[in-house]
Amino acid sequence: MVIMKFGGTSVGSVEAIKRVATIIESRKDKHPIVVVSAVGKVTDKLVDLARYAAKKQPAKVDEILDGIRILHQEMMENLGLTEKGFDKVLTRTLETLQEICATLNRTGEIVKHLYDDLLSYGEYLSSNMLACYLDHYVMKAVMADARDILVTDSQFSKAQPMFDESAANAQKRLLPLVKEGKVPVVQGFVGRDTFGRTTTLGRGGSDYSATLIGAMLHADVVEIWSDVDGVLTADPSLVLEAKRIKRMTFQEAAELAYFGAKVLHPATLLPAVKRNIPVYVLNSMRPGDDGTLITSTSPNRGNGDSCIVKSIAYKENLTVVTVTSTRMLMAHGFLASIFEIFNKYQTAIDLVSTSEVSVSMTIDNTEKLHDIKRELGHFSQVDVATGRAIVCLVGERMKITAGMPGKIFKLLDNTNIYLISQGASDINISFVIDESDLPLVIKTLHAHFFSGNLDPEVFAV
Repeated sequence: MVIMKFGGTSVGSVEAIKRVATIIESRKDKHPIVVVSAVGKVTDKLVDLARYAAKKQPAKVDEILDGIRILHQEMMENLGLTEKGFDKVLTRTLETLQEICATLNRTGEIVKHLYDDLLSYGEYLSSNMLACYLDHYVMKAVMADARDILVTDSQFSKAQPMFDESAANAQKRLLPLVKEGKVPVVQGFVGRDTFGRTTTLGRGGSDYSATLIGAMLHADVVEIWSDVDGVLTADPSLVLEAKRIKRMTFQEAAELAYFGAKVLHPATLLPAVKRNIPVYVLNSMRPGDDGTLITSTSPNRGNGDSCIVKSIAYKENLTVVTVTSTRMLMAHGFLASIFEIFNKYQTAIDLVSTSEVSVSMTIDNTEKLHDIKRELGHFSQVDVATGRAIVCLVGERMKITAGMPGKIFKLLDNTNIYLISQGASDINISFVIDESDLPLVIKTLHAHFFSGNLDPEVFAV
């Protein structure tokens, strides 16, 4: 069994959907289950829709709803789906969106569970449209509602799946369809809490949905289809010469996803690791290419003792919070008291650097920063610096290769570096710089580590 996830650009046009249908048909013998994102940019439109509805701007609401209707109606007509059932789905969906907007208009604020419900309809439309096209023109297919499969907690917009309950649902609802020779098409990103309310997994969560379903059904492989050739050595918008990585480990890919590589959602690989399911990252625009294979082990290489940098990731829009307290010098519990406050306000910390009397941390969510500063101020001085970015080099044997930090920082001797993290992981070195220095830093490091003779077992050269 293969789980195939297609992103927004992969289903973003009539031509794209026809190409996706051909890709799915080519996997027919592998019993595919398909997971889809919303048509490209539709989720952004739905975010704006909720905002304008809560702000009581009906003209803007009507404009966005009309745009969503026209987009899907034109695709429906050009795919030959008029009077094939999708027209009724589109009409019902637009009516539902209008009802949600009317409620948000009355409340005057974005109610969390209504916001998730509204956002979920991008995937609802795309999954119905693709299933309808497949079933009428390519192969037997049916839309299988993710809300009947994926059970989550009630953390709206960042819901956490309940694996065992969801697995029971997946086996009950999806396996019979596969046995009947049908292709189930499931919304990514979407679930339902135990009270029956629609939840979402966070932006980019369709990747996570795919690997969750793969793990629940013990799939042989998960394929993540997008508009890039695979996992690359750097962001191609910064480095035109970025190269495709042919193979990497779960751990390496997870580090890259967490530190900003946009090709994968940070949580994507956890279910695949749990079941040791290989994950391919592939380009739906070039389905014949090999992409990137992510597995539990690295390929055997002749020179087993040297470090090999696989990729350079970055995370921008960060804030550095530095906590200083001479009263806490040598006192036990200092770090615990700091982290307890961040935990209380559900604010994740990326990197940490400590000295005898101070601790510096990076965060990307400043929503609760005022409250955090107030509580930290009870026992320390708090300084905040904005406009920072993390650069992360990921690869094999980074920790045990002598001289790696010196080599990196010699290349950047004219760059201000605020925090450095090495040793917490065997496979990465991370540091914090000014966000304005990002393009030059990434290009400089990439030119050094990826311009020579590269291992053809690891890189497409």
